[in-house]
Amino acid sequence: MKPTHPYIAAAVWCVAFFALVPSMSAQEAPFPWHTGVPQDWSQSHIVFSRDTLALHPNLIYREPRVLHQAMQRWQAPNSDIFRGADLSSAVAGSSSQHRDWSVPMAGHVSTDMFPAKFSFDAAAPPDCTNDYVVFGLAAKGTTGGPANLVGFNKLYSGTGPPVGICGTAPNVLFAYNITTAGTTGRILTSPVLSLDGKKIAFVESIAGAPGSAIFHVLTWTAGQGTIAASAAPTMTSLTFSSSASDTFSAPWVDYGADTAYVGSDNGLVYKITGVFKGTPTLISGGGWPVSVGTLKLTAPVLDAFLGLLMVGSANGSLYQIKTATGAVSTLVVGGGPGGGVAAAPIVDITNGTTFAVSANDGASAVLVEVDTVSMTVLTKGRIGQGASGGVSVPLYEPAPSNNYYNDPSTGVIRLCGTGAFDTTPWQFAFGFTGRLMHSTPSFSQQLLTSTAARCSGWSEFFNPNIGTTLGTDFFFFGLTQDCTGTGLPGGCVARITNTNTTPLTATVKGGTSAIIVDNYSTASQASSIYFTAENLQTAYKFTQNGLQ
Repeated sequence: MKPTHPYIAAAVWCVAFFALVPSMSAQEAPFPWHTGVPQDWSQSHIVFSRDTLALHPNLIYREPRVLHQAMQRWQAPNSDIFRGADLSSAVAGSSSQHRDWSVPMAGHVSTDMFPAKFSFDAAAPPDCTNDYVVFGLAAKGTTGGPANLVGFNKLYSGTGPPVGICGTAPNVLFAYNITTAGTTGRILTSPVLSLDGKKIAFVESIAGAPGSAIFHVLTWTAGQGTIAASAAPTMTSLTFSSSASDTFSAPWVDYGADTAYVGSDNGLVYKITGVFKGTPTLISGGGWPVSVGTLKLTAPVLDAFLGLLMVGSANGSLYQIKTATGAVSTLVVGGGPGGGVAAAPIVDITNGTTFAVSANDGASAVLVEVDTVSMTVLTKGRIGQGASGGVSVPLYEPAPSNNYYNDPSTGVIRLCGTGAFDTTPWQFAFGFTGRLMHSTPSFSQQLLTSTAARCSGWSEFFNPNIGTTLGTDFFFFGLTQDCTGTGLPGGCVARITNTNTTPLTATVKGGTSAIIVDNYSTASQASSIYFTAENLQTAYKFTQNGLQ
């Protein structure tokens, strides 16, 4: 019989789990242990549940994203694991008096593109020197001009009261302009960090006819460059596509194999070896590169247990690629105008399922749960009119709740859709029986009455130090305009919780990029979210609790 209290259940599992970590560290593992915690776009696209993970413990070796999330989720309040608490601070409560930071830059993070955060030591308090966040910007330029890859440290800053533990403002850790093709190269997709945080992998997209795309691995140096006067980067570069650019497909790094997978705008998926530990090399042959249609692709997501790569396309299809052979299977998720899969799929590597979103399957917008192996639809949840009414409505990734990671039957998956007969933004939540998502939402609510406002994708983070003894499960997303209800095109960042689904909002011009959430430390200004404004060239840090 399962423990009914989530902390009891988590504690029982974690005692066994963390007891194994020292012995696992002594064995030969495919990636180094305790080298830091990257928090980039890929972390939120791999999900799992505690009970099924216990049946496949080898995944903790194979996929470090599992270890990182398990360390963060299954700890009691004030634990020393994953951003240990600053015991001199009071437990975080309302941050209505906090004032965090914003920094003007030379560009912004594109829609549904994430910054990346690195935490230097998961078992230590927040580090003002070694913890950093990096923003890859959709800005052109040349070395010496404005930077389009910018890193900050002294993150846990703010004017207060109280003043942040790192002071009143962040510090520019490094600032580069990575453009290698005249002035046309830009960063349009999310960067990925090495496990030790010393390297950053990303794509430079070159506009034009036919366009091209370059895979870079940059080794940063503290103190190089400023936002206004960038430094020349030290990086290896590999042109993987000479026939198309890359607008939406961020690289997925398989840390164990030191291999990256990335797509281009003409429907090709590429395999690159030697990413962080060697020399990036494009694989040609053995089925690679793989053709999956002719249109723009999402970022791919790897189920390392099955050896299957999942990727969406602007043609409305979800593709499965066998990494060993390049063999492709196809499932049509959306169809008709605006029916493309716009965001990378969410892959549950312990339950063998994949979630994909389309704004139009011919009848409505949909959230689809798919069996990853058989590529058959398990459940289709309808999430409003979407683009089926003839108006473009991009819809992005959902976010499972913290309880899903304990047992899907106790959790939900949340996302934005629209009204049933209009394009007003709505929030939806779907429950589960076993691994199977329900086709009818357990909850839905209109967010705004504006038919022009659009949602970003959702980011989830469980913070055991905020709220009741059960902690608080936070969900963050952006809205592009009309958040004030006055018709003004303000836009905002929005937050709901597991106990309060009425959004708390803070004004952000044009809404937000995709959002990275960092940690649950109780130190001042140290539990935060990071993003840029879509209509303002500014990077932001807001506290999780209060959005200040």
